[in-house]
Amino acid sequence: MQHLDFIEKLTHQLQFLPGKEAHRKMAPFRATDENFIPRKNAKLSATMLLLYPKENELFSVLIQRTASKGVHSAQIALPGGKKDQDDLHLEHTAHRETLEEIGVPKIQTIGQLTEVYIEPSNFLVFPYIGFVQHVPSFKLQTEEVDELIEYPISLLQNESIVQKSKMKTALYGTFDVPIFNINDKKVWGATAAILSEFKEVMKNI
Repeated sequence: MQHLDFIEKLTHQLQFLPGKEAHRKMAPFRATDENFIPRKNAKLSATMLLLYPKENELFSVLIQRTASKGVHSAQIALPGGKKDQDDLHLEHTAHRETLEEIGVPKIQTIGQLTEVYIEPSNFLVFPYIGFVQHVPSFKLQTEEVDELIEYPISLLQNESIVQKSKMKTALYGTFDVPIFNINDKKVWGATAAILSEFKEVMKNI
């Protein structure tokens, strides 16, 4: 029941998003406000920040993408992807991609976080928050997902996981960027921005 109480409060708190202010806390240091302005031809995509009860806590999940030639090769991300022409709306995109990538169906949508623009790949990402009342039976789409990373969402409130690390970026070369260190995985860029806003929202619950 305590999890359902949190979900109810979260649903309410999502009406008061900190938005870009929270994103900037985890933005690459050479990024400017102009880097967050979407181009007119930006491609639309959606992600799912999935919540579920486990070990008397609420957990969430990240994925490590497989190595490829793309901009986001081998990066840590939320389940999600590009909006297809058959998707009725972006919420449907988030659900479809989550089912395809990690095999989780029938997710209850709690709400949305603020969209994030990814300049190197020209994607405008719409993050959704979803909830299932049990530990999912994950099934990875191995062509796109190399690893599943589960973590308790309380970990985001631990300031020691906010660190700096040298990362190779598509626009600025290699330099120090802020990261979340989650299970020894370096979470940065758009995913870190999304988690930063979620972290700020949780502070007010």
